[in-house]
Amino acid sequence: MSLGFAAVWLLVGAPAVAAASADTVSVERLVDRFNAARSAFDEAALDATLAPDYEEISPVGDVDERAKVLGFYRAADRQPVPVMQSSDRHVVLRGATGVETERLSFAMPRPDGTTVTRAIRVRYVAMRGKDGWRLVSAQYTPIPPAR
Repeated sequence: MSLGFAAVWLLVGAPAVAAASADTVSVERLVDRFNAARSAFDEAALDATLAPDYEEISPVGDVDERAKVLGFYRAADRQPVPVMQSSDRHVVLRGATGVETERLSFAMPRPDGTTVTRAIRVRYVAMRGKDGWRLVSAQYTPIPPAR
């Protein structure tokens, strides 16, 4: 009897695991496209990653709606952006919702020409719709420097 149960589990359970893995990769790629579009000040590419009702909480606690976020990344307003290193990346799926959390580290220039490394924790929330995955929100939380 246990062999029959195992066979049913393999037939029913295995496809669900494969689908979850594909969705996990889709959420990770969405976040990668979002961050690349932000770094490049590519408003069209950024627009393609965001849901119509997207909003984010900035590192200083401001709540920015989609239009404000898109406006900040206009090519004409491009500013130097530090290179960000991603780590501690984790995706959790709950049906058509994907939540990715990651740590972004970057070097900030100081007036004396040296740099200081800073980090933020980011939580992205994505929803899967008929046109694929889109971000509905992001929250940026600064990580205090080690003492």
